[in-house]
Amino acid sequence: MKKKLIFIANSLEIGGIENALINLLNKINYSKYDVTLVLEKKEGVLLSKLNSNVHVERFRVSNFKIVPLRKMYNFIHRLLWSIKNKNKYDFSCCYATYSYMASALSLIASKNSAMYVHSDYSNIYSVEDFIKFFISRKIDRFKHIIFVSNESRIIFEKIFNELEDRCITINNFIDDESILKKAEEPIEIKKEKDILFTFVGRLDESSKKITKLLYLIKNLHFNVELWIVGDGPDRKMYEDYIKENNLNNVHMLGMKENPYPYIKAADYIIMTSVYEGFPVIYQEAILLNKKIITTINVTDSIITIDGNFGYIISQDKDQMVEDVSRILENDTMRCLNIDFGELNNEKMEELEKIFDEVV
Repeated sequence: MKKKLIFIANSLEIGGIENALINLLNKINYSKYDVTLVLEKKEGVLLSKLNSNVHVERFRVSNFKIVPLRKMYNFIHRLLWSIKNKNKYDFSCCYATYSYMASALSLIASKNSAMYVHSDYSNIYSVEDFIKFFISRKIDRFKHIIFVSNESRIIFEKIFNELEDRCITINNFIDDESILKKAEEPIEIKKEKDILFTFVGRLDESSKKITKLLYLIKNLHFNVELWIVGDGPDRKMYEDYIKENNLNNVHMLGMKENPYPYIKAADYIIMTSVYEGFPVIYQEAILLNKKIITTINVTDSIITIDGNFGYIISQDKDQMVEDVSRILENDTMRCLNIDFGELNNEKMEELEKIFDEVV
């Protein structure tokens, strides 16, 4: 008998968490497992990339403006779902940490439940609000808590030390074979300067701090250019900054379903975020043999960026200019090699131990 697994998330729009979920589901052995994916919004361009063996359902959450009506609808809907799915699965996973719906349904669907934590929430919340956030997700009822970086796990364990034995670090999967193939596809732009930096991600100043990246490019006394691949709420702010500062060496390329040729073209992948979990772009850059310059120092069981795959720089914008200038003047680093096929297999072995656990 195949074991039944259920994963619950928000949607499959383009994004780091969504890509990671697709890669995880596509690595599962479907001769051993039946898999259901429940989405709040059954939409997104990544739906087409989902393994055809996955059964996709929608759990519609009410957006009624009248609060009592909204709460009543969601309560009745969840009650009916609970009657149908109570402990129906051998394993259930809340893949969208921020989603109250995902955490609630995961705890209903199986006694062998897991929550994925993709970010370091201590950078978002005070300690008090950090505790409130995870308590509101009923974190103490989850049997497994899976982190994508050691740093976010360690911080969580310090605050919820009584849950330490439920915590594990399993970094996200990447589709190494597909990335290597897609990286060879032609693109509409060519490198024009001596040094090319590429940023890939959501254009959101609250976390990505791209104004610091633009400040860096403006103040570097080197023949450099920057490609920005992605979209988000602060795109116009960045476009205005570029125009006001005459940054003709910065190119806003928009969202790309295939970002890998832009990564391959780069000399450095660069990030100036104030916080991250463990960016998938780190693994993609390493696979494509690109050095990383980043303000975020996170690790997993295998990957440590600083000195092995790139450089950690200051989050202070003026010190950032000095740090990157020093790197460009003295860079002799040779990056380590990683067998991502073998690494993916090791991660899946760890997950299968959880999938198969008897409660």
